[in-house]
Amino acid sequence: MQPLCLQLPVDPIAPSVARHRVRHWLAASCWPSGQLEDIILAVSEAVSNAIEHAYLDGQFPEVVDLNGEIEAAPGGQRRVTVIVRDHGRWRPPPIDDENRRRGIPLMRACVDTVVIGQPDDNRAGTSVVLHSRAVPSADDPALDHHRAVPSDRGDTTG
Repeated sequence: MQPLCLQLPVDPIAPSVARHRVRHWLAASCWPSGQLEDIILAVSEAVSNAIEHAYLDGQFPEVVDLNGEIEAAPGGQRRVTVIVRDHGRWRPPPIDDENRRRGIPLMRACVDTVVIGQPDDNRAGTSVVLHSRAVPSADDPALDHHRAVPSDRGDTTG
């Protein structure tokens, strides 16, 4: 399966575009629908956070990179790794959080692991690395009734 590589503008529509593209990418790989929806939710939250928190003053390229790869996992299973990366810098948390701060716990509930930190190239920005739970291989016959089917109706989750 081809990796997923997107560069999204810092725009309110970007999380919706990310959801749509990740959904079709994983559905084409016969990803189980329940796990697919969890990954989509975690990716959407990571993209939303990057857009909202990374860019203060327009000094940086205001884009969010999204890269995904499906990898073999032990026991003949597979998992997906998605990296969402901005090119901005950390902003201090607001003093009044207005009943917010649920994004990272939400991501952690949706995928196996979430790692947030400086990108490997040590340049400006933050990367969020999402590792899914392992799922059966695409040719596992038990997967047939759990397959995700891409919809041509557009994204309605956001």
